Amino acid sequence: MSDTSNINFISDISDTTIGGELIYDTVTVSKMLGVQESTLRKYCALMQKHHYEFNKNSVGHRIFYPRDVEIIKEIVTLKNSGSLTLSEAVKAILESDIDDITDTAPIANPDYSKLLEQFETFKNNQMQFNQKLLERLEKQQNYIENSIDERDKKLMLAIKESMETRRQLAAEEEKKKSWWKFWRET
Repeated sequence: MSDTSNINFISDISDTTIGGELIYDTVTVSKMLGVQESTLRKYCALMQKHHYEFNKNSVGHRIFYPRDVEIIKEIVTLKNSGSLTLSEAVKAILESDIDDITDTAPIANPDYSKLLEQFETFKNNQMQFNQKLLERLEKQQNYIENSIDERDKKLMLAIKESMETRRQLAAEEEKKKSWWKFWRET
């Protein structure tokens, strides 16, 4: 629920608002429901034993939202019908209230389906992007490997040609030395 730590209530103020939502103090709610303040506190304590949470102001006093008032009103009505004890009425109302909340939660938030749709679209686009990226990386890897193979072939060919040229030059040198030696010895 809303943060109310900065709100102080004075018992003669009937109600106030936070963010446009009405909030009430114990005195006002007890008058609205036609019960004593001590009885209202007893109801609230019993509700809290059943894990119902109330917001509190900066002084630590309970504050009541319209929803809290409606739930307490239902408890009072059920208790006054005479068929249930106070504890049974609290339990019945709070359990049915929880069921109502869980049954309507997805419907109450229509943005959830829109958000889920947007996420699905994003996920599909991301998967397509990733697939294209993988294909480009594979092409790039193939290009690199082929380029390295071509470079190695050209380098080996250049080395072979260089060695062959050196052999031919060495053979020519040997021939020249041999020819001059032939004339020199005679």
